[in-house]
Amino acid sequence: MRRPPARYRLYGVWAGMMLALCTPWPVLAQQPGAGMGTGFKHDSSQPIEITADVLDVVQADQTAIFSGNVVAAQGELRLGSDNLRVYYRRGGERAAQEGSISKIDAIGAVTVSSPRETASGEWAVYDVDTAQITMGGKVVLTRGENVLRGAQLVIDLETGQSRIVGEKNGGGRVKGLFVPAKKAK
Repeated sequence: MRRPPARYRLYGVWAGMMLALCTPWPVLAQQPGAGMGTGFKHDSSQPIEITADVLDVVQADQTAIFSGNVVAAQGELRLGSDNLRVYYRRGGERAAQEGSISKIDAIGAVTVSSPRETASGEWAVYDVDTAQITMGGKVVLTRGENVLRGAQLVIDLETGQSRIVGEKNGGGRVKGLFVPAKKAK
């Protein structure tokens, strides 16, 4: 059988490349194990345990300030930082005693980790009521060898979906490094 001329073979290569480039990214991301940012799915109704070197309670503000080697754990989710401010629901002394946390602010060397992913940044806000964590300041999201970098990361704990954005006024962009799976020999 005779081979087609080289120019026709190149058309086939070009068509294959265009098909790959035109395939919508969401389709590629839906393949099992292909996407990042889905490893933070979490039950935010679980109790939150916080450990630190120092605890200061400000009753008038319904807040507690944890400092020094702070780790907040909720199920398999971990939030670590230099300092953590916990906001209790308004409702007097009783709400604070029941551990009715509405929001947590983390400042300084912040990490959020689950068994599948880890994110780090300079600050984070965990809105317990909406089950959403927003992180900022040189954010890095890793899963295995894959790494995403940006200015801000928003994690929806109910769906496990994450969104990372670049610096708005600095012209920054999101940067990603995706390492293909190793082929079995």
